[in-house]
Parts: sequence; structure tokens; C-alpha cells
Amino acid sequence: MSKSSIISEINKKKVYYLKKIRNIHDRLAFLDRVAFAAVFATSCDEDLFLHAPWLVLPCNKRETVRLFSIADRRGATVPAPEPALRDHFVIGSARGWLATADVRGHIYLVNPSTGEQHELPHMSTMGVFGPSTNYHNFSLNIKALLTIRYGHGPPFNDHYWGPEGHGTFSYTADQMRMWFYRKVVLSSSRARHGTYAAMLITEWKVGAPAFATAEDRVWRLAPSRDGVEDAIHHGGQFYSVSYSGLVEAWERNAESGAYTSTVVAPRLAVEEHKEEYREPSCRKYLAASPGGRLMVVIKYPGHVVDDRYSQSRWSCAFKVHVLGDDGHWKETRDIGELGLFVGMNNSLCVRTIGCPRIKVGCVYYTDDERGAAEQRKQAYISHEYSDYRAVGVYSLMDGTVKKIEALGEEQPSFYEPPAWITPSTP
Repeated sequence: MSKSSIISEINKKKVYYLKKIRNIHDRLAFLDRVAFAAVFATSCDEDLFLHAPWLVLPCNKRETVRLFSIADRRGATVPAPEPALRDHFVIGSARGWLATADVRGHIYLVNPSTGEQHELPHMSTMGVFGPSTNYHNFSLNIKALLTIRYGHGPPFNDHYWGPEGHGTFSYTADQMRMWFYRKVVLSSSRARHGTYAAMLITEWKVGAPAFATAEDRVWRLAPSRDGVEDAIHHGGQFYSVSYSGLVEAWERNAESGAYTSTVVAPRLAVEEHKEEYREPSCRKYLAASPGGRLMVVIKYPGHVVDDRYSQSRWSCAFKVHVLGDDGHWKETRDIGELGLFVGMNNSLCVRTIGCPRIKVGCVYYTDDERGAAEQRKQAYISHEYSDYRAVGVYSLMDGTVKKIEALGEEQPSFYEPPAWITPSTP
């Protein structure tokens, strides 16, 4: 037998056994999956066990965390490590790790399957908040922030806080995690090795992102004239999409630790109806396909009339733009055998092959407005139509919005909003 024939036969057997391993893995419960994957972590590609993400759901018991797999239509309850998952909001995730926020300006990284956790730098290290003894309130120096964001001093034309940036803006401790933080993007699942980097996306009025690494224990704000709306870590670096539709790649200066961005694609044309000094009317998410193509998913909230009761209820529509080989954006409703998952904590594009219960060509979404969700909760404890906003699935082909039926009748009561997580090896 020739050398090439031997190699071909070995590869066939490898594919056969990997399929068997994956099949066994997919039949296990959540924690058993993680333990099973750990056995093969050194001998198999870590992507072997990456499938459709699970949902992290609110739980009435602070000692536990509820998880739900859309692909398997089954749930799991795991212990909530203290302090990182006790009364904390989930604001980011990456391959089994969650970023959570408390009410004192602390952000943690935690793996709910193992309980391992790490504390990220405190918000006071950002350099734009006034000193405080207990951090029940955070006083933001507006001029200091805008000077970093725009790369120069006043005037700051057309900004919400005015051209001169006078004074301060105060957040209560709870408002920090409901409004100031939008999302934490993690560099990888290797937080346990102490080699992580994190990108903090702030609310639209702030706009400037902040970065922290295991080696540099402070949050460093970075310039962003157009403001960062969403970001991912892909191919070894951070990418972001701005409120104006620019996609940029971020690089860290090894000497200074500062991050700067470079535009990597033409500005995306976005249909938007935005009032002056108001939050954008649509929401943009950045994702990367399994083949590496950058994608921007745009969510357009709206209302439709329910035929059963002739009442208006919340709904939404999505558009997907893919960056082509020619360097230009192309809008498409056909994303092949892929599924998109977007929300306040993560944006993912995954293959649906092997996951028959994940609908092809659909966008699975969660509510991405923690502050607004809290206001709605205070206005009404339960609402007939709120389930469409909390979590749902949108078909790109026929434009329909549906509930995730496997979640049952609990959907209207979700607060805080659910978050996506993908199990990873410990």
C-alpha cells in the first residue's frame, strides 16, 4: 500500500471515530458533556464539541443557574459560583466563560460548569470616574471621556452631552450594569491560563470601547469617533462595528498597552430613522461565519397587529450583510446551512448540520436592552406579548417571528434577559 493510501485510510478512520465521539458527547447532560470533552481536550481539536449555544436563563434561586439547549430541547440546573453568578448580570460570553457584573463596578469571568472565576479590573481604573469610598454611585467626567473618544478637546460637535462636555453624569451602581455596560467581548476560552484580553462596549452616549488584559490590570478607553456598537474576537483580534456602519480591526501597542483601530471594510449603508441626540432605531451585531467571512446582522424593532385580538404587539425584522471576496457588503436572505445567534452578550454564526432542531437560515435572538427590560418589568410584572421581545427566532426567508416553543409558557417572565453560552472544556 502506498504512503498516500495509508494516510487516506487513517483520515477516514479518524473521521469515523470523531463522529462516534461527537455522537456520544451530544447525548450527555450539560456537565457530563464538559467532563467528557475534557478527556479528549488534548487529543482532539477543541472545535470538535462546539455546537449550537445554550441559553442562560434567569433563576428564582440565587444558588443555581438554569441552562437550556435549543438544539436538544432540554434544560439543566448547575450551581451558581459565588460571587460571580450570585445576583450578577451576564454581559458577555465566550466558549463556556461568562462575563458578569455586580452593583459595585466589578466584572468577573466565570465558567458555570467548573466554578472557576477571575476578577477583571474595577471600573475606577478607567480614569474617567470621580473618586468614591464605596462606589454606590459613579460620577463620569464628561469632558475627560469625550476627549479620549474623539482624540481632541472641545468642541464635541453633535454630541448628546453638548459641544463643551461640561460637568459630570452620574450612574447609580445598578445603572452601571443596566446602562453603562453593553457587552464584554472575551478574547478566547483560555481565561484559566491567564492570557485573556477583554473589550468592554459601553452605551451609545459613551461610545468609546475600553480594553483590559491579564497583564495590564486597568481598563483603557480607546478612541472611536463613530462609537462602537458591537464587537467580536475573531482570528486572533478584536473586530467592531460602529453605530455608523464602519467595521474596524483593533490592535494593541505592546509598549503603551493602548488600542487603536483600522477600518477593514467600506461603510455599511443602514436604513435608519434616528432622532437627533437619541439612541439609534436599529441594532447592529457583528459575527463571523465558520468560514471566516464577516457578517453584520441588523435588527429592526417594530410593532405588528395581532389578528386574534386586534392589538399591537412588539415584533422585529432582521437583515444580514456578508462581506464578499471583493471587499463589498452584500445583503442576503440565504445564509446556507447556517444559523445566527445574536443578543446582548454574544453574536455567533454556527453550522446547523448535526443539529436538526436548529432552523436553517434563521436568526435566534434575545432581548439586548437590560435597562429598558427593567423598566418594562416595573411597569408590568407579566405581559402577554413580552415573550417575543425576550427571546425568539426570525426566519430570513419568510420574515416571520416565532417564539421558541420548547421554552414553554415561561417566556413572558424573563428578566434579566437570557444570554447565550457555548459549553467548553474545563
